[in-house]
Amino acid sequence: MSPNRIKTFLDATPFQPFTLVKGDGGEVHVISRELALLYPGGRTLHVVAPRFRGAKTEEDFEDHFLDVFLITEVVKPVRGKNGKKKH
Repeated sequence: MSPNRIKTFLDATPFQPFTLVKGDGGEVHVISRELALLYPGGRTLHVVAPRFRGAKTEEDFEDHFLDVFLITEVVKPVRGKNGKKKH
């Protein structure tokens, strides 16, 4: 995926959470623009994502460093654990 496309999702007003699908089929949930950083140059996206629904403390979150060009799909709204879109 292109860095400009990722930036479009991050800069959307109002922001809407979304799921990034990686080339290996893994998913990363972007729940807030404040928890995502597109590095200068646009190659790497750093996302701090919850490990589970209702995450509140620092230990409940994990870091993901994604190669933007290996992201295959953006799904809105965020997908649930069963792969279905949340409404």
